Amino acid sequence: MSEQLVPQGPRGIAFDKATLIPAAAAPRFLWGDDTAGYVSDWIYGSSPKIHMMSFEMDVGARFGNSPDFKTYYNAAETYHCLKGEFTFHCPETGEVHVLRKGDTLYFPPNTWHWGYNFGSETSHILESLTPRTEEAIEAYAIKQPWLKDIRYGPRDQIGKFTPGGERGPQRAKLVRAGDYLYEIVGEKKPMRVGIVCATEILTTAIVDLYPSQQSEMIDHPGDKVLYCLAGRMNVYLPSESPNWWELNPGDSAYIPSGCRHSFFNSSDAMAKFLFSVAPKYR
Repeated sequence: MSEQLVPQGPRGIAFDKATLIPAAAAPRFLWGDDTAGYVSDWIYGSSPKIHMMSFEMDVGARFGNSPDFKTYYNAAETYHCLKGEFTFHCPETGEVHVLRKGDTLYFPPNTWHWGYNFGSETSHILESLTPRTEEAIEAYAIKQPWLKDIRYGPRDQIGKFTPGGERGPQRAKLVRAGDYLYEIVGEKKPMRVGIVCATEILTTAIVDLYPSQQSEMIDHPGDKVLYCLAGRMNVYLPSESPNWWELNPGDSAYIPSGCRHSFFNSSDAMAKFLFSVAPKYR
């Protein structure tokens, strides 16, 4: 195994100010090798605190481990299925979760994760990760011993599992589309936020913006990255220049901690976006 820290993503991409990242301008990266499998990435907003990207897998594709690419990081992550179907596999516990369009999966630091596309179309996954530091990703992964006891299913449940029964201890948590913890943000201009997860180090949520809806000014103690899922939306940042951004599906934006901003839907159709904040949401 090489002693070099093989990059798990492109080096040198980090933002220190509010930045709009149009879909066509998102940097590309090819992750993996012949043993681990190859995954095509788009890189969105990134800082040492928060990182958002998406990856695409052809029908029948898979990714796993190799000596240089070990999918074991000291980072919390969420996967949101944008298209197709994605099968998540933790080879240490044997748990398997199937994501379909609109579903989101959370898994904590120190979770081995492999992926497969057993579906009938290309799978596209939006990933949020924290922290994005070399110590938590590249340097951490290379120190991990090779995983020898690989589990391809929940061994302890075979022979005693019935429909609706206990599935045993699982590290990852699957959230189906719409099954969120909801909160209302703002009093005069309320916005409904569907929280997927809200831990001490990572919050991921999904927001629907109705036609002509406008939110109140907000900010966060942590860094924020958002991704437009559907429709047309605008972000107003009064202290930035330019201070009026338009996002269409596939566009993303990085908003650093303390940066005041609000959301607008100035169109006549619904808009939807996903955001992640790390480490602290409020």
